[in-house]
Amino acid sequence: MIGFLSWRIAPRRAAPIVAGALHPLLVVTGIALIAVALVRTVTDAERIVHPVLAIGAIVAVVVAALALVLATDPVRPPTSALAFGLTVGAALTADGLSAASGWGASNVLWDDWGPVAVGVVILSFSMFRPGRELAAATVISLLVVGSISAAEAGDLPETVSPLTSAVIACTPVLLFGVASSVFSYRMSLTLARQQELAGRAQRGLARRVRIRLRELMRDSGRAELSAEVVPFFEEVLARGALAPGDPARARRLSAVLRSEILTGVGLPWLERLRRARPGRLVLHDPAAVAESMPVEQKVALRALLTALLAHPETEGSALHVRVTEVGEHRSVFVRAPWSAGEPAARRALGSFVAVMGTAFGRSQVTVGEGELRLLFAQNPRVTDAGPWND
Repeated sequence: MIGFLSWRIAPRRAAPIVAGALHPLLVVTGIALIAVALVRTVTDAERIVHPVLAIGAIVAVVVAALALVLATDPVRPPTSALAFGLTVGAALTADGLSAASGWGASNVLWDDWGPVAVGVVILSFSMFRPGRELAAATVISLLVVGSISAAEAGDLPETVSPLTSAVIACTPVLLFGVASSVFSYRMSLTLARQQELAGRAQRGLARRVRIRLRELMRDSGRAELSAEVVPFFEEVLARGALAPGDPARARRLSAVLRSEILTGVGLPWLERLRRARPGRLVLHDPAAVAESMPVEQKVALRALLTALLAHPETEGSALHVRVTEVGEHRSVFVRAPWSAGEPAARRALGSFVAVMGTAFGRSQVTVGEGELRLLFAQNPRVTDAGPWND
């Protein structure tokens, strides 16, 4: 269980495709929680002593459902611990208000919908938060739900053991909480092992690529030598002496050869992408930060830019890309013309934005005044795009 306590995992818990596919189900879950709360409140109206508290419980469930949907949105990662805590807190508040609204009116504790709502909320975060946080939330929820049920048992019209009441109320919270913690822990170990395997494969691939680059440079140098340098040497050997213009010619050949090799191999990948699309990509990366990005960030950014360049909304227009890095803070800011609105942007670019959020850790998408602005930051404290320098 050491892995459960130390929590080895990437910044984003779930893969973007999985999170995107799961989000509609979580929306349905939130709607179902609200529907259950409404139906059970209406059907048990005769045992409600304080209607205001019952309405407050429904409001708290609505808040928990909305927080669940917003916190797990794959286009706005990551799902923070604060959002998780607030959502569980809203569900616990709903449970407390629901119990208080019918305090002492019935001893049928298994009819209370509050504990089930709390357990479902915890289970819904199993792919987004670490197992230790889920376990801690489960323990706290058990204490709160159990305490409320045990206290209510003393005021019920029929004699009920406080322990029995607490066990009945805590059962759904315990089952859902244990299931979410174990699932999160197992998925964490699987992802961590996959990361280790991918890291080893990447290091091996990088070594093979470096070897192949050296071979290509050597072959390129041989081609240049055979095309111009070798004939020059042959002429000098044939004459048996250096002509007045030979030193200048030798310097020119050396400069051309060096320029060809550096241009073909040393050009940053983002600069090569800009040159491949003249006039479509305006790049501001004076420190060549994009060249030092990890492979996953390079692939995600290339995919996003390619999708934007191919979209009809940006056809014939220029995309502005700024890449900055200050210490450990790295951010990518993309501006593009966009008049179709935010829903169209989410449909067309939602998966690309989710992948970028996974690679960097935080994403921010805004649409306004005919422009689409995308900000991706590696450090969670970088949340502002800052001034734009053309």
